[in-house]
Amino acid sequence: MQLNKTNALGAAALTLLGGASTAQAEDRGWVFDTATLIYSELDGRVSAVEPKLRATKTLTNDRSFSVGATVDVLAGASPNGAIEADTPQTFSRPSGTGQYTTAPGELPLDDTFQDTRIALDGSFTLPVGKQTLTTSLSASNEYDYLSLAAGAVVSRDFNQRNTTVSLGANLASDTIDAVGGAPVPLSIMPAPGQPTGRTEASEDKQIVDLLVSVTQILSPHSLMQISYSLSQSDGYLNDPYKIISVVDGNGDPLRYAYEGRPETRVKHALFAQYKRFVFDRDVLDISFRLLTDDWGIGSQTLDMTYRWNFSTARYLEPHIRYYRQSEADFYRIALFDGEENQLEFASADPRLGQFDAVTLGLKYGQTLKSGNEWNLRLEGYTQQGSTDGVPSQAATALAGRDLDPTLDAVMLTAGYRFRW
Repeated sequence: MQLNKTNALGAAALTLLGGASTAQAEDRGWVFDTATLIYSELDGRVSAVEPKLRATKTLTNDRSFSVGATVDVLAGASPNGAIEADTPQTFSRPSGTGQYTTAPGELPLDDTFQDTRIALDGSFTLPVGKQTLTTSLSASNEYDYLSLAAGAVVSRDFNQRNTTVSLGANLASDTIDAVGGAPVPLSIMPAPGQPTGRTEASEDKQIVDLLVSVTQILSPHSLMQISYSLSQSDGYLNDPYKIISVVDGNGDPLRYAYEGRPETRVKHALFAQYKRFVFDRDVLDISFRLLTDDWGIGSQTLDMTYRWNFSTARYLEPHIRYYRQSEADFYRIALFDGEENQLEFASADPRLGQFDAVTLGLKYGQTLKSGNEWNLRLEGYTQQGSTDGVPSQAATALAGRDLDPTLDAVMLTAGYRFRW
């Protein structure tokens, strides 16, 4: 009896946090999950609208089928990698057919940034002997990027179904067809109106992900998961639209070079998650993730939600997430005159720099009399960088400039689940 109660509570905890419930498993109909994310960075930067749809069908003999579709529409102004200057800065567009100018003292932003991504995926789960096998296929397409992937996860229960061990693998092949072509790493960005200096051929990369995880029911009220993942990327890993300023001793830009990154990257990640029923009503969910790679980047992520079920049909869920990241070995705010000819790799992409980020949010959800559910989540995101990679010859001159502007964003997500 205790074992049955433990399994039921474990399943219930997963259900409260988005997993499949026993009741749903017995329902042979379709379950549809819809959600729309509205994302907006302050100061007129990137905004996005992302609708999603997922349909899940539970079949006989513990089999299930799921398909999903996502559309991302992005627009706004995106940092190009150059630093602010005391004089106007003019940049040629990747296509070589136009230019844009940044005012003195402002972060250089390409205000024509826009993208539309369409992604499709599907998975099928079935028992194979004593194991459960889930296979998946996915594809996404943008105007300059195509990604195809396939994966599989094998899971098996032990210890009277209180312990689950999973092994997974995913293979992805991406093709990058950059506007204007891919630039030669660390080559000089041409002046407006001059030839782009980019190659016309498309580039590609391959990604292999491996995962092993263990989920353990600790008590009738708690469970824990620990997982390790290994990811290896090979091929074209640059951002073809990012540049880096080459400055003189006064910190003034002399020219701009295209970024250059290594052609391989290996990442290791360790993840732990703890879920617990509180007051026989609520659910506490805490997770921690450590990541390191051979680019020198290390990160730590702490994530926590508390689902307060203040009635049988309504809940509130506050959320807090803290993220810290160190910079890549080749991350540079700018290069000093001539360094572009001496270095093998360099990038000013803030995503590769050192920063701290905090996300705070609140979610409200309600189950209707029909059994359908809806929810609304509002979150705020703040990111603050830490200056590093400043050329020593120009450090004094650059000290008075804002080299790590704060990034603030607001996210609103609306979701609806129904059965058919």
